[in-house]
Amino acid sequence: MREYERPAEAVPVDEQVGLALRAYRREHRLSQRALAELVSVPQATIARVERSALSSTFVTVVSLLARTPYSLAVVDADGHPVTAWDATDLRARDRSGRRFPANREVQKLRVVAAGGPQWWVFHEFLGTGPCGPQPEWTAEGFVAPAGTRYGRKPRPRAPGEKRGWL
Repeated sequence: MREYERPAEAVPVDEQVGLALRAYRREHRLSQRALAELVSVPQATIARVERSALSSTFVTVVSLLARTPYSLAVVDADGHPVTAWDATDLRARDRSGRRFPANREVQKLRVVAAGGPQWWVFHEFLGTGPCGPQPEWTAEGFVAPAGTRYGRKPRPRAPGEKRGWL
């Protein structure tokens, strides 16, 4: 039976991945070449990940670990896996399927038949044409921090010149 040792200082995550792959190979008596054939990657990839996972893509690391009893996890400061996330981060998407920006407060639309959020009404009825189905989520009501500018700097008006679009 193998004797396991808890290191005196924390082992970096990139090394933990390599140690996990080595432990799996040792337990199943597999060479790097045999594991590489099993997971359909070059032997050099196994060697590189075992040295340091930082030199490989996230997809490669996850796919290699998926063939073992190990996995990657997000942990809190106490080392416990994080399993609960904000509901809006899990469900809220714009109509393109993207998550809303993290700095915006996202709300589920309560009344779908009330015309929709203001931005959608402007795009749908005052824009270039139909924008699609009414959204389920909105980040309307965002107030930009003081000093934040979006878009180009406006052209200075000549003395007595009125706004052109009003």
